[in-house]
Amino acid sequence: MTALAAMMIQPLQTFSQTLAKSYKGDAYVNPILPYNLCADPTAVEYNGRLYVYGTNDLQEYNSTKNGDNNTYGKINQLVCMSTADMVNWTFHGTINVKTLSPWIATSWAPSIVSRVEKDGKTHFYLYYTNTASGIGVLTATSPTGPWKDPIGRALIDWSTPGRGNQSNIIDPGVCIDDEGNGWLTFGGGDPNSGGSKLMPGNARIVKLGSNMTSLSGPIKEIPAPFHFEANELNYINGKFVFSYSGGWSCNAGDWSKYTGKGSYACPGNCSILMMTTDDPINGTWKYTGEMLKNPGSFGYPWGNNHSHMQKFGDKYYMIYHTQALAKSMGLNGGYRGIAIDAITVNESTAKVSAGKMTNNGPSLLTAARLIGTDLNEAETMANCAGVGVTKSSNTLTVVDKIHAGDWTMVRGMSFPEGARSFTARLKGTGTLEVRPNKITAAPIATIEFKSSINKNFSVDLSEEIAAGKNFTYLYFVFTSASGTVTFDRYQFSTQTVDELTAVDKVEVDATEVVSTTYYTTGGSMLSERPRKGVYIEKMTMGDGTQKVVKHVK
Repeated sequence: MTALAAMMIQPLQTFSQTLAKSYKGDAYVNPILPYNLCADPTAVEYNGRLYVYGTNDLQEYNSTKNGDNNTYGKINQLVCMSTADMVNWTFHGTINVKTLSPWIATSWAPSIVSRVEKDGKTHFYLYYTNTASGIGVLTATSPTGPWKDPIGRALIDWSTPGRGNQSNIIDPGVCIDDEGNGWLTFGGGDPNSGGSKLMPGNARIVKLGSNMTSLSGPIKEIPAPFHFEANELNYINGKFVFSYSGGWSCNAGDWSKYTGKGSYACPGNCSILMMTTDDPINGTWKYTGEMLKNPGSFGYPWGNNHSHMQKFGDKYYMIYHTQALAKSMGLNGGYRGIAIDAITVNESTAKVSAGKMTNNGPSLLTAARLIGTDLNEAETMANCAGVGVTKSSNTLTVVDKIHAGDWTMVRGMSFPEGARSFTARLKGTGTLEVRPNKITAAPIATIEFKSSINKNFSVDLSEEIAAGKNFTYLYFVFTSASGTVTFDRYQFSTQTVDELTAVDKVEVDATEVVSTTYYTTGGSMLSERPRKGVYIEKMTMGDGTQKVVKHVK
């Protein structure tokens, strides 16, 4: 090896020893947000994306700095994330429920559903728990908001007539049947004053009003054995599938007395259990076994259990939480991270096979691969180390908290037409390298940047990406960073930088973009940036001026 060659590779060898360490393996899907503690998942499908919402455990930790005790008392935000390919996840920031609903104390355990209303728009209804004393609701016409409180009070609380004897009013679970009717389950806690360990007596279901923000009809008890919390509701082929977490007192002695057990064995402590019915008001509920055992059964720390079953495309998935992320972070106090795995459902019988919790998670949906030449948000990633993600305005979300050695990564990115240059929108001072397949690989792009505002920096690739190339992994590594560094978005191009400049007359930003909205060419506002087609991007700058760009993709 020549002296020159040694000098050329030495910086990479030295730097490879200082890379930030991730809290999960690169080949793992779970936990889906390796930088955010969140729990109690629910989900909805919209326009080819799966949107997942949860309790913001990170808010509790940031408020108390107490890694040994998550009391949930400081949590009044929910979080939102989404995916199209099941391995790369986009963080959409927090939903500040306390700001929207000043009457609440906390917001936990959301459940969401959507429906096309008479105005032709898809409306989203997001229900949540206010401490242990009520259920609130938020509405929006986009899965990422803006959200509003349509009634300005609890939908269900201690004053709601017909609830019967309940220990806690918690953990809503919502679904919509084939006739468009909404149904809501809720309740939990230790056995009520007339209940027992076997039959605690706290599970309830009620039909929602046509506006989804009121109640219609009687509140009925669900005779759920060992019921404790984590209510969720699915509607499959005419059957209501009610799932919930059993308590910590499941035992064979009590189970032997349960006349509805059939051939099912006594469930494990704090497992997700199932019941089904054809008619939640006048019908009979049937116990149908364990849907998902406790995380401790799969080698994760034992803890509370909350899950949501969701169909996405033609497959079903179980979304749940574990304390695996908290353990990797050195926290011990019950902080959780959301995870996902495929589950088998027989739609003709509404039979759900018991699910599993894994690190690997589901497989990449290749039809929904990230495309390198699309405009990609930096906060869409499969893994990362050292960084955070912050939503700094209604629309601007960036990767931040960046230091030298920090990195992000996407999986399965495809280049159907190849690529010759790379552009990244950055702020601060530093060096960003794009490394293919291995984090220690030689970079195919290196950007040295310095800017006090979010600004596009472009470079030609050191080696052209061939048409049809797919990368198993693609790493974005900050080999140096100083000051406040943020990473907003990026895009590969089939043209060189000179060709791009000549054709597009790229304009250098004069001020920082503080918000971005997207519109059709007809002027209708879009909920998010389209991946394909013609659309208008309107950017509002820090000085109040606006910039409008037409995109053709």
